[in-house]
Amino acid sequence: MSLETKHSIGAYFKSLGINDCNSKRDFWKNVTKVDPVIAEELAPLMSRKKKGSLYEVKNHSLPLSLTIESWTRSFHKSFLNWLNQQKQLKPKRILEIGCDNGLLACWYATWFPDAEVIGIDQSVNGINCAEELAKKQGLTNVSFHRMNFNELTERFLKDSFDLIISVRTFHEIMGPIFISKYWSLPEYLRENPLYGDIQYIQIIDHLLTEDGVFLSCERLENPGDVGKWANLLKEAELHVKWEESGILEYRELGVSKRSPVILASKRVTRMSTLEGMELLYTKGDPVVLQSGRSYNGAKAEFAFHRFQEKAFRSGMYLDMTNHWYMFRFEIWETNGFLLVYSCGNAGHRQLDLLPAGAYKEAEQLLEAAAAPFRHLGPIVQYNSLEERT
Repeated sequence: MSLETKHSIGAYFKSLGINDCNSKRDFWKNVTKVDPVIAEELAPLMSRKKKGSLYEVKNHSLPLSLTIESWTRSFHKSFLNWLNQQKQLKPKRILEIGCDNGLLACWYATWFPDAEVIGIDQSVNGINCAEELAKKQGLTNVSFHRMNFNELTERFLKDSFDLIISVRTFHEIMGPIFISKYWSLPEYLRENPLYGDIQYIQIIDHLLTEDGVFLSCERLENPGDVGKWANLLKEAELHVKWEESGILEYRELGVSKRSPVILASKRVTRMSTLEGMELLYTKGDPVVLQSGRSYNGAKAEFAFHRFQEKAFRSGMYLDMTNHWYMFRFEIWETNGFLLVYSCGNAGHRQLDLLPAGAYKEAEQLLEAAAAPFRHLGPIVQYNSLEERT
């Protein structure tokens, strides 16, 4: 491996023939070119129209597996770029849970040449691809093992690793993360504090050294999922290092996406989950309660809840018959401000701060916020919180 490849993620992906892919059409065109027979078998598995071992099929061969990586190339590059900026990480022994074809583990072995890297996965073909990739890269400090997650404590001693990494893995181990439906993040986390079974995270705690770090980048689609994950870690005595955690921005088949990357350790933090989440989602752009400000996503909800004393003025909801997804568009009044707040029960949030008395502008903003969703169903007006659905 050349010096350039060792220190450039872009060159690493290029050397493996993993290219950008901006559409499903281009993706399947490339996959079919490599192996038309497997491509035909893979398509219904990826679309979930057919049950089967997706990972065994996609890792049928290393060339095919690396071609399929074009789907997640932007995500993996974003993750590795973020990891490379964490100068505080100086691991000596790394465990990757769910190593798949070894793409990430081989980079860890390159980036941390003095560390021993161990990757585990349940897929026979995945392990075969990983071993082949490591051999092609000339790496001697990485090894791969086929095993179930629950076998870890039988195979490795307590305090075996000072860095444990999971990337889009625990939904496979613990079961799917169902879409969190809620109108208020604080209320939701009070009623649904945890995601999954603590016994799985206790395995991580068992294997991690006292000064070690657990780094996870899971499929946490909205803040509710992040809060439940953080609470689960805390229950297992792993505490999120919110100052060092971050949000990845990337594109998947041309669509812009964001994913949280969470660092946790055994070092206790005094910050509550909600305080930490606000820090995570507002990092680099803190909430300022000032007329003319607009916020989207989690930042909008954190700003909205900053106004503890506020009075409901008017609102409307989108009536999507026979569908669980719902939207509300409301105007609230507080000392010095009008709040135009629109939200959905699956994570959509938008907040505009207007000066007190700007009722006409608030109504216009409310109509503009509802406009993109009107085609989904009728809009119903309400003048009190008791009337809304």
